[in-house]
Amino acid sequence: MSSAAASLRNGLRRSFLQQHQTPPTPTSITIRHKHQVRVILTRDLPEGQMRNIYAGEVHNVAAGYARNYLIPQKMAVYATPRNFERCGLVDPEIAAKEEEEKAAQQIASQEDEEENKDLTAADILRKYLRNKMVKLIRNVDPNVPTMCHPGHVSAMNIRDKLSKQLKIDLEEHESIQIRNEPVAGLEEMDEKERMQLIMNMDGVSGAAAGAGLDAEAEAEGEDNEGESAAAADESSSTDETKDCDTKVKQLGDYLAKITLAGGYVVPLHFRIERR
Repeated sequence: MSSAAASLRNGLRRSFLQQHQTPPTPTSITIRHKHQVRVILTRDLPEGQMRNIYAGEVHNVAAGYARNYLIPQKMAVYATPRNFERCGLVDPEIAAKEEEEKAAQQIASQEDEEENKDLTAADILRKYLRNKMVKLIRNVDPNVPTMCHPGHVSAMNIRDKLSKQLKIDLEEHESIQIRNEPVAGLEEMDEKERMQLIMNMDGVSGAAAGAGLDAEAEAEGEDNEGESAAAADESSSTDETKDCDTKVKQLGDYLAKITLAGGYVVPLHFRIERR
């Protein structure tokens, strides 16, 4: 009898321990099992106060833990779109994705706005300079009356003259590049012809150089723009954020390229005259 009683006690003890054994936590299950599922907790877990696991939260847990304990005990439901709707919750993964998309759209919108501002500023300056000419007066060599002596004309001279003569103060990041030879008949050239001349200067991209031109001019100059863009890609020595080092000494009409924010360019007619 005593042996039977002991066996009965041991059986009851095992049964009691199995019924009241604390189930493994999601963290411990995660370590032992690779397959996981997402669940929405509908109740706080017994160890919630210790592990901050509460109703309404979404967690990745072991599939067996969800199937054998959480779901049967009605402590969680599978994280399906329908269950999110029933619980009145938003899937955090979808919410995070929407936030990322919203942030990306805001950044894109800001970039578009900045680009539109840059394009507008370039268009205004281009129209203002369309019929303007900057004059620079220099002494000449008595023996060679077509050459400056002493001195020369540089991008810095043009920058200063723009400020004093036309009240245009360029920013530090806005640069001036000079075509290093006089241009015959520059005064008679239209805007399209001047734009094509500066497009052939190093570092000018077709898209930037074409800013502000009408659709017809852009269509006619499409082939030249492509060739210019290819030439610009091959040339890596020109820094568009700095003025060029070119210095010209010969009298005559010249064309300069002003590069503004956004890479937009504007042609400038300047003339070196004898004092």
